[in-house]
Amino acid sequence: MAEKTLNKEELKSSIRELREKLNDLNQKKEEWFKKKEELKAQIGQTISKIKEAKGQNDTLNKDISGFKKNRDEFNTKVKELIARIKELNKQKEDMLAKAKFQGNPAELKLRMDRLEESLETQAYSFDKEKKIMKEINGLKKQYDSVKGVDGIFKEINDVSRQITDAKKKGDEFHKKLRDNTSSNRESYEQFMKLSKDIAKLKKTQEEAFNTFIKFKQEYADVSRELKEKLEAMSGVHETEGNERKEHRRDKKAEMSRQLKKKAQEVEEKFKKSRVLTTEDLITLQGEIEDTEEF
Repeated sequence: MAEKTLNKEELKSSIRELREKLNDLNQKKEEWFKKKEELKAQIGQTISKIKEAKGQNDTLNKDISGFKKNRDEFNTKVKELIARIKELNKQKEDMLAKAKFQGNPAELKLRMDRLEESLETQAYSFDKEKKIMKEINGLKKQYDSVKGVDGIFKEINDVSRQITDAKKKGDEFHKKLRDNTSSNRESYEQFMKLSKDIAKLKKTQEEAFNTFIKFKQEYADVSRELKEKLEAMSGVHETEGNERKEHRRDKKAEMSRQLKKKAQEVEEKFKKSRVLTTEDLITLQGEIEDTEEF
């Protein structure tokens, strides 16, 4: 079915409605484009945060690996030192059992030194001095049988100190490992949250983009329809202009015919020597000017 041809007033009404609709569509189109761009910026910012979280996570993983390695090394050292101190304790017990002595040989040495010092500084009677010397000799004999244990005691003390130091350092690395593991878990949770946020933002951005495209297409369709109506209105104006020109030409031609007819009548009067009135002269003058225009 052929499209109905609209008259001038219908075209004016249609053009007005199309312009209003075009302005409304343009506003909506720009609003959705702005929303799409804002979402794009948000996605970019979130991606930057994800990169930052990943970098932090990688650093924490590296630190955790180092802390775990150091902790395990010190824990292994503690186990080795404990095994060593057990071995030393067994050696000590065997030597003390063989010497039939209980206690620390260093105590014997300290007792001997004090007795010898007292002999040098105190004025004992002969019997008392003899008694002290006898005690010193007894202690010396006992000490000689277990003096090898003294070195074991020293080594045990040294190993005990190493165990304490190694355990302390192992605990320090374990605490760092625990703290960093907690931070790493928080960083990972943040990473996952940001990943979900990006997925949501991308979906919303896609919806905003599709809506923008829809309004953009509608805007193009209405713009094309408005252009057609404006061209049709331009054709109406051109037709009206041509009709007005044609009307003026017809009117002028009719006036020219009437003027010529009257001029002929005036000429007849002139030939018959009749008196010409002012109106006759004006008519004759008008006929001459009309002839000059053509």
